[in-house]
Amino acid sequence: MTVANIEHDRDGVVWFTICRPEKRNAINFEVMDKLKETIKLVENDRQAKMLVITGTGEEAFCSGGDLSQFQHLQAEGAKQMLKRMGELLYSLLTLSKPTVALINGAAMGGGCELASACDFRYAKSGSKIGFIQGKLGITTGWGGATMLFEKLPYAQALNILLRAERIQAETMQAYGWIDAVLPGNDLREECRQLLAPYVSQSVAVLRAYKLAAVEKWKSDEFRMRFFAEISRCAELWGSEEHAKAVQAFLQKS
Repeated sequence: MTVANIEHDRDGVVWFTICRPEKRNAINFEVMDKLKETIKLVENDRQAKMLVITGTGEEAFCSGGDLSQFQHLQAEGAKQMLKRMGELLYSLLTLSKPTVALINGAAMGGGCELASACDFRYAKSGSKIGFIQGKLGITTGWGGATMLFEKLPYAQALNILLRAERIQAETMQAYGWIDAVLPGNDLREECRQLLAPYVSQSVAVLRAYKLAAVEKWKSDEFRMRFFAEISRCAELWGSEEHAKAVQAFLQKS
């Protein structure tokens, strides 16, 4: 069974769908491999205009890293996992084509980091969004905080991270993190309607504007901040607080 599905439509949109509904579309190493393949495809395909990332089903967009797989990682293994996904999200952040997170359900932890790496975030009405890493005794570990501070006003970003709460999509729209809340009767079609003006442009135009936007994130200074965040999370990964929080989370779920 595939962990992710990649589709191309006639308008030049590439759809990447995480297909792990039994795990609330949590990310494991196989999903990472598929995402890396897709980002490379969109970057190099002259027909690809945009990338949309979404999840299977109506319950979850992405619940972050698959703790059932990652909980046993020791310090060095955790650091390598975090760095690997961080590199992926950095490449997604700086991709030369516009990107969308189509949030079809709950986005938690690393799922919020995945969405933060995209240019636009469209969410189904009523979806819960949670940078809940603090409740697990860790911080964002895939560059999420660094991206959040880039994309939202400082106090707003800090508030979201420190609260570590589940927040309604409508509230996250008011905060500026969600760009559009959709009814969700036909989420893909609603997304396509929002993308129509963009995909009417040529690939060359879309790419030129996107490159102008991401130039500031290709600096050594930004990369240093991005990966320093990942190193700080790796230090917390082996803490007793994180171990206890993960055990409680897994027992509850």
